[in-house]
Amino acid sequence: MTGVVVHYLVKGLKDDFDVEFAEKPVSLKVRASSNYDKKVAGKKRLLTKDQKNELLAKMQMSYYESDIAEGKMSMDDAMQSLKNAFEKKKEYEEMGYVLPVKKTESPYWKNEN
Repeated sequence: MTGVVVHYLVKGLKDDFDVEFAEKPVSLKVRASSNYDKKVAGKKRLLTKDQKNELLAKMQMSYYESDIAEGKMSMDDAMQSLKNAFEKKKEYEEMGYVLPVKKTESPYWKNEN
């Protein structure tokens, strides 16, 4: 909240009076990147086996059959979820993260031995 208020205060001073600070206020400094970004940069594990298996399962229509039959989910919702899972898997693969189909294998980076 403080950062938002300070942002508009600084912006207003700049726009209205052409006054700037020599350095950005501390509350406006960009904090460290997310934990996810650190993992990608360091080639750390992004998904557990269970998370990988669930993502791969969500790419199959059979994953949604019971919810569709019970009326919890429409066919369009299932297709959208299936599409989202496919896109998520594609994102991982584009960054070099391999999601093996075998349930007992852990996901890994392409360059690992």
